[in-house]
Amino acid sequence: MLSVNDTPKREITRRAPSIAAGLIVALLATGCASSTHDRLTVGTVPDDYRTRHPIVVAENQVVEAIPVTTNTKSLSLRHRNVVVDFANRFRRSGSRYMQIVVPVGSSNEGAANAVARSIVATLGDNGITASQIALSNYQADGAGAPIQLAFMSLTAEAGPCGEWPEDISVTGQNRQYHNFGCATQNNLAKMIANPADLVGPRGESEIDSTRRDNVITNWRTNGSEDLTSQF
Repeated sequence: MLSVNDTPKREITRRAPSIAAGLIVALLATGCASSTHDRLTVGTVPDDYRTRHPIVVAENQVVEAIPVTTNTKSLSLRHRNVVVDFANRFRRSGSRYMQIVVPVGSSNEGAANAVARSIVATLGDNGITASQIALSNYQADGAGAPIQLAFMSLTAEAGPCGEWPEDISVTGQNRQYHNFGCATQNNLAKMIANPADLVGPRGESEIDSTRRDNVITNWRTNGSEDLTSQF
């Protein structure tokens, strides 16, 4: 026969599993909520260097400086190569005009005018007509004022780099620091030959039908053995 005190003990025993299950469910729910909250908090911070330091394509001025000494009469071989490279970049850019800005008021003013004429001649030898060149002056003091070559073109750049808004020793969230990847993005932007390629794809070039017919004919006649010699 059961005593009076046995009933409460059995009720407590029967309720124990349900209470434990309830506590486990509550703890799991709390853990899920905390995990979700942490993910949302960390996810709002851009953790991709391409997002923090995007490569931006915009119209900017491309400038090249040609140093001039007081006894210079014409372009040196080194500076002639610089002007030729500048002419090539100008043609690739699609820009219509370039500027040659000559210093005045400096001790090398006479030499700068002589070198400017040499620059115009070199540009002409490389396909830049006189109608595409605008000559102007800027006020300079002292000696050694350079001649500036400039034109407007699309350029790609990232940055500015070297910004440290946070203490990088604080690594509690194990995230990349702000300046991470900035130099890589900027270097990549500078190496792109045509920044317009970042905006959209180029159009397809025309098919060389004669070359295509030759390759197909050789394939049908000789098979794959002589195909590599066609390229």
